[in-house]
Amino acid sequence: MIRRNETSCLSLTRRQVLKGMAAAGAVGVSGFPGRSVASGPVKELIVLTGTTPWLPAYQRAAAAYEAERGVKITFRPFPYGGMRTQMTNAIQSKNAAFDIFQLDEPWTGQFYDNGWVKPIDEILEGFKLDPNILTYDNLPLWDRQQRRSASGGRVMGLPMNGNVDLFVYRKDIYEKLGLKVPRSWDEAIENGKKAVEAGEVRYGYVTRGQPTTGGQSVSYEFMHVLYAFGGDWFKADGASLVPTINSDAAKAAATTFRRLLELGPSRSQTVGQADCIALMQSGQALQGHFVAAGMPQLEDEARSSVVGKCGYTVVPAGSLDNPVPASGVWSLCVPAGQAPERQRAAAEFIAWMLEKKQQEVFAGSGGIPTRRDVDVSGAGPLRPIMEAARDSAPLARGSIRYVFSAQMLEAVEPVLGQIGSGDLEVAAALDELQGKLAEIAKSSGFAK
Repeated sequence: MIRRNETSCLSLTRRQVLKGMAAAGAVGVSGFPGRSVASGPVKELIVLTGTTPWLPAYQRAAAAYEAERGVKITFRPFPYGGMRTQMTNAIQSKNAAFDIFQLDEPWTGQFYDNGWVKPIDEILEGFKLDPNILTYDNLPLWDRQQRRSASGGRVMGLPMNGNVDLFVYRKDIYEKLGLKVPRSWDEAIENGKKAVEAGEVRYGYVTRGQPTTGGQSVSYEFMHVLYAFGGDWFKADGASLVPTINSDAAKAAATTFRRLLELGPSRSQTVGQADCIALMQSGQALQGHFVAAGMPQLEDEARSSVVGKCGYTVVPAGSLDNPVPASGVWSLCVPAGQAPERQRAAAEFIAWMLEKKQQEVFAGSGGIPTRRDVDVSGAGPLRPIMEAARDSAPLARGSIRYVFSAQMLEAVEPVLGQIGSGDLEVAAALDELQGKLAEIAKSSGFAK
C-alpha cells in the first residue's frame, strides 16, 4: 500500500500535472542529482510501448534518464492490438528491434514460458526485488517448473503501471438524489436506474462491452464481477487446470454483468474503453468501472465537463463480503536474444524506472505507481484516483495470465461480448465456453 504520511518529492501544481499528460512527445524533467553518467557502447535504448492513456506519464518519468546516464530513450508506440504481434515477430525473426518489451498481464505467461524474456535477476548480478515494489499476486515472479507466477520464482519483469479497475461515480448527482456509494453491484444497478428515471443522465452505467483481438477488453471488465461472486476461470487439480466458467457463481456474475451493460448504450459490443471515458467526460453517464490509468482524463479541464465532480473508490462486491478487483498490470521486460551489453543497459533502465523518485514523477503525471512507499499527496486533482488505486491493490487477484492466455482470450472475448449484448443466453454460452477452455488447457499440457 502507498503510505499516506511520507514526505513527497513532488511539488506539482494542477496545471503542471495536466500539462504533463497532454502531450505524448517531449516531456521534460530535470535529472536527479547524485548519479554518475554511464559509460560503454549503449547510447540509445529502443523502448516498445503502447498508445495508452498513461504513455505521457511514462515518457515524463523517463525523460531524466538521458541526463543522468547518457543513454537516450527512444519510444516506439503501437496501438494495443498490435503490441503483442510486434514483440512476437521481433523474437521469432531474431531482428532485435526492441531493447525493452512492455507486456500486458495476459501475455506474460506465454513470453516467460517460451523463454522470450531474460530474467532481470540473471542480467543484473545480485538483483533483489525491492520489498516496496507491489507484486500483484506474484506477477513478476515466474516458476518455470510449475509454469505459472509463484512466490520464489525468477524475477522476469517489473510492474510499471499498477492498473486495477476503479468504481467511478458522479458525486454531485449522488448527492442531489441522496444516493449512497454502492457496496454491491446490485446497489450500483439500482442507483443507475434512479438517476436515469430522474432525468439526470442518459446512461445509468457504462463499462467496456467490446471484445478485442490480441489481448483482453470485455473479459477484464467482467473479471471484477466474476471474482466478486466467487467465480474463476479454472481450479487447480495438482498440475492440471479444470475449467469452472460454467459454475453457478460464474453464471450469476455473467447475468449481473449483462444488467450493468443494459444501463449503458445499446449495442454494447461496440462500446470500448475510449467510448466509456468519453461518456463520463461529457456528463452523459452516472457511473461505471474503468481502469485507473484512464481516469486522469476525467480531471482534464481541456477535455472534460466533470472535473472535480467524480468520486473514485474500490469496485463493488458481489455475493462475497468483500470486493475482488482484478489486476491489469503492465510489466517492463528485457527481450531474450539481445547482446549482453544491451540487455544490461535495458535492465538498468527498468530498475531505475521502479525507483521511488521516478515512480513519484510517474504518479504525478497520471500513471498508477507500483510501489507501496510512493506518496501521492502532491498529485493534485489526481490524488483521489491514486488513493483509490492504492486501496484496491491489496485486494487484487491476478488477471488472465496463463501460458495459453492468447488462445483463451480468442475464445473468451467474443463470447463475453455476446453475453453482454444479450445475443447469447448466459447458461448455454458458458457451457460452450467451458468446453473450449477444457480443450485449450488440454492442448497446452494442463489436463490429466
